[in-house]
Amino acid sequence: MFIAVCDDEKVMQNNLIYLLNEYGEKKGVDFSAAKFENGYDLLRSPRTFEIVFMDYLMEGINGIETARKIREANGRCAIIFISAYPEAALDSFEVGTFRFLKKPVDKQKLFRALDDYFKSVDSDNFLTIKTRDGVWKIKISDIIYAEAQGKHTVIRTVKECREVFVHLKIIENKLPSQKFARCHRAYVASFEHIRNHTNNEILFDNGEKAQLGKAYIKKFKEAFRNYIIRYDSKML
Repeated sequence: MFIAVCDDEKVMQNNLIYLLNEYGEKKGVDFSAAKFENGYDLLRSPRTFEIVFMDYLMEGINGIETARKIREANGRCAIIFISAYPEAALDSFEVGTFRFLKKPVDKQKLFRALDDYFKSVDSDNFLTIKTRDGVWKIKISDIIYAEAQGKHTVIRTVKECREVFVHLKIIENKLPSQKFARCHRAYVASFEHIRNHTNNEILFDNGEKAQLGKAYIKKFKEAFRNYIIRYDSKML
């Protein structure tokens, strides 16, 4: 999984990444961490990060404004603020911070925050969507894929298939990025239900197929490999 450390102190960056690697070895999580010394560099990165560790005070653009811009582009990113100023905690929650950690970062508190994060994304939640017939409550692990049909979306689950009057992008943002990925402009696929794939299409465990678009291949393969490493190492 991709993590960003945005802090203008190199010692802090290195210490935090050291602890993240220790946690990853202990828990079997494959972290890929990128370091940034200011918010501008972070915002210019083409990478989509699942967790961002954010310093509160930085030159040019502070952590709050940086987090606010991240939220505009990536609503699912977990932002963990790190600061020597505990009074900044209240401000940080204005941008939906996941945790606030005081500098110097305590290893046990950091590990608890990461444990809580993984519990939150691993829980088998439900997706609730309004349909023509009322409200449809879907078990997320049952979703095989979602397909765009104009401004509507067809959701295929292990039990049924329904068309909902919601744009595919909205559905995508509600699904956990560790288990789902856009594989085509018209498809979002569940890694859990993929039997195999080529460079052109995906075969699901129900026998159906979805297209794999050229523009999505690299990012899709990278995300699928991270899923296998974390959840299903027997597929490697």
